Order: sequence, then C-alpha cells, then structure tokens
Amino acid sequence: MDPAQLLQGRSRETTIRRDAQGRWFHDEQPLEHPSLTRAFDRWVEQAEDGRYCLKNDINWAYITLEGAPYFVRSLRLEPDGRVLVQLSNDAQEPLRPETLRLGHDGALYCDVGAQRLPARFDRHAALQLEPLLGEDERGVYVELQGARVRPAVVEDPLARGAASGGRS
Repeated sequence: MDPAQLLQGRSRETTIRRDAQGRWFHDEQPLEHPSLTRAFDRWVEQAEDGRYCLKNDINWAYITLEGAPYFVRSLRLEPDGRVLVQLSNDAQEPLRPETLRLGHDGALYCDVGAQRLPARFDRHAALQLEPLLGEDERGVYVELQGARVRPAVVEDPLARGAASGGRS
C-alpha cells in the first residue's frame, strides 16, 4: 500500500507541547518519562513550512514549541580555546561566539546547527561559562580564543540574526 494512502485523512497536528523551560506536555499533561522526553528533544526539527515538528526515521508530527527549539546542556573547553556545546538533541558542535546574545530576562542564547536555529543555555551550561566571564569598563564579556565577546541584549533572542554583540 502507498504510504500516502495510509496517512490520507489523518492530521499531523498534535497536542504535544514543549514549554520555554524544556518541559514536555501532551494534552496539557506533563510527560515525565526520561527516555521519551530525551527522544522528543532529539527529534525536534523545523519543517519546510517553518513550523516545528517531531521527526524521526519513521514519521513526523507538528508540535507547539515555546521558546528556543534547542537548549545548550553543557560545554567543553578544548585545549585550543574553542568551546564545544552539547545540545538537547544530543548534537555537539563548536560555539559560534558571534551569535551569542542575551534576552531581557538574562538568558543566554546562541545559534546552532546548519539552519542556525536558536539555542538557550540552560543553567548548568551557563554556570560552566563562569571561568570565561569577565567585566571591564565596557561591561561584561566572555573570553573566547583570546577575544572578548560582548553578547548584546536583544529584543527577541529567538529571531534569526538577533545577535548584534561584538568582539573586542
């Protein structure tokens, strides 16, 4: 049977939701099984129409996503000074310092992945930045590979191209 026929008349809409703190819900009931929520974190993708969905090797379905699509869960400082970020989808990649920015609530964000989607630093990852933080007459900075990166406070940290901080 043709897979398109199997899905005919079925919706890809769901009541699955993730809040801005990364908690998953279905029909407003919290999903707390660690394996399920970890799988959902790994399956978050942006669909061709710009909406977010859960997508695995078998199927996909739209979800409601509040806040950033990804979270930075931890950091690793490399001997050469680069910082690798471990993401909520289990991906690991170098931090792009030029994308660092702060929301008005003080949360730190960066862009990740090939699509350069926003990721919010969770508390653990933000605390891991402490050895790289400094302050001078111009304000707070993050010392990365010998440069002082000054994350700008932006109106919408989830917007593409929202970073406008600089290196000094």
